[in-house]
Amino acid sequence: MKDKVTLSEYIHPKMDILFVALNAPENSNMNKHWFTNNLSFWNLLFRARLITIPILNKLEADETVFGSTKINFKNWSIGVTDLNRKIVETNSKNVEVNSTDVKRIMEILKTNQVSKLCLMHSNVGVAFRNFASEIHFNSNRYGKIGQWENTEIFEVPFHNASIADKEKYYTMLTQ
Repeated sequence: MKDKVTLSEYIHPKMDILFVALNAPENSNMNKHWFTNNLSFWNLLFRARLITIPILNKLEADETVFGSTKINFKNWSIGVTDLNRKIVETNSKNVEVNSTDVKRIMEILKTNQVSKLCLMHSNVGVAFRNFASEIHFNSNRYGKIGQWENTEIFEVPFHNASIADKEKYYTMLTQ
């Protein structure tokens, strides 16, 4: 662990979507704002119609989208957290996750009303498949991969992954 995690989670009592990324990368942690390496995440949300206007300032985007509902699809409440909240690391190959990390997310689901849980990194998806025994997963790689009580579970490619048509998986979150 290089630094202490400074990214604040956006967890609301009722969320239409809760995004779960892997961990805090160095750049975002340093400036205390989510997804600030570039605008790719915010542009993807706009193309998928999860937000109604494009984001121009990546240092204000998290508060605009996660801290408010004004520009969100149907004024949805959107939250965000990382699976591993203990490590600051840009290289995902250096990030380990375990059953305790998945259990923490399951506790968020148990104590908050979450319509859709969105797993945003292949390591997050693998961790859930390995450690969330209370969830029945289908064979889908992306899109809806499971259900837990009233929460639909989705996995999407990470926003900077080189996967064609990745916005179609993000668009599924609005259906």
